[in-house]
Amino acid sequence: MRLLPLDYAVRNLGRRPTRTLLAAASSALVAALLVATAAFVRGLDHTFQGAARGDTAILLSSVAERDVVRSTVVAGLGELVAASVRGVASIEGVPAISDEIHMGTNLALPGDKRARPGFVRGVTDRAFLVHDAVTLIEGRTPRTGEVIVGRLVAEQLGVEPAALQLGKELSFEGATFTIVGRFAAPGTTIEGEVWTPLAPLRGLTRRDDSSATFVKVTEPGAIAELELFAKRRLDLELVVIPTAVYYKELADYFAPIRNLSWGLAGLIALAALFGGANTLNATVQDRVRELATLRAVGYGGWALVSSLAQEALVLASAGALVGLLAARLFLAGSSVRIAMSAFELNVDAPAVLAGIAGALILALFGTAPAAWRVLKLPVAAALKEN
Repeated sequence: MRLLPLDYAVRNLGRRPTRTLLAAASSALVAALLVATAAFVRGLDHTFQGAARGDTAILLSSVAERDVVRSTVVAGLGELVAASVRGVASIEGVPAISDEIHMGTNLALPGDKRARPGFVRGVTDRAFLVHDAVTLIEGRTPRTGEVIVGRLVAEQLGVEPAALQLGKELSFEGATFTIVGRFAAPGTTIEGEVWTPLAPLRGLTRRDDSSATFVKVTEPGAIAELELFAKRRLDLELVVIPTAVYYKELADYFAPIRNLSWGLAGLIALAALFGGANTLNATVQDRVRELATLRAVGYGGWALVSSLAQEALVLASAGALVGLLAARLFLAGSSVRIAMSAFELNVDAPAVLAGIAGALILALFGTAPAAWRVLKLPVAAALKEN
């Protein structure tokens, strides 16, 4: 089969600049939207995957329905576990067990009359042994009256990062705290939290308990020892949940949001598909005598269809590149607030591939109506059209 040269398809794109620009803009929009959706979904999934560890478990109250904020466990639970359970990891002789308070509260900045919902975690120094994804990137660990803030807290609160620099103040629960450090925990929701010493937070909130205890074990099988401990100590009313299970359940909870995101992207892509098909069909109508002439001089119907597909792919590729550049410019390094936390958009290779592949596939499907018309084109009648 003799094919038309590629430059024929490229030259045809310049014959109707307005129509070409609109079609390219449509491809750019689709590519950018698909990248944004994929980045959102992958960022959300990676956030929970990053926090899930096969060697770490959470001890919660059995009546809390797996809600770490509503959970209450005895204040000395970590010491009880260290003394009673074999297989607990130890770092330089210190058990990797972290008693913690998790609480949602209102955070206020000096001079800011509007309180903002945020997440505060009361911890001890042992928290850094259990949550080894956490790295202090600036400053030092907090003491009484001090806090350290995650890298995404500013985004979560909707304030400028300068408002949370070291030395600035942050107020919650009727007390004012000085920011003495910043930390990162890539791939987790921890980056949207504020950490402060556990004991002073207990006094501030008038609590004599903890929300949960995180335990790191030497091997995943040692979690069974924790479960046995919880069953023996019925008076403590505990449930043991591996973090891999806990964060998977959280990810499943947000599944409707992921599905809705893909659904909206699909609807917009479908609209772009119909628009592209209509544009290409109009192009065939405008060039019906030209196409009939090509058929008359020996080019087959599939050669013309191939040329139309080349036009659509070249146009979609150019538009997709513009869309990818726009997505990279506006999305890379951005984060999204979710509940009282935040996560970073993950503009990685799969997200970029989704944008490019989506734009090209839609371009190919958009040629179907025009291709059918070209294949069924009556050459003699088309040559007589004005």
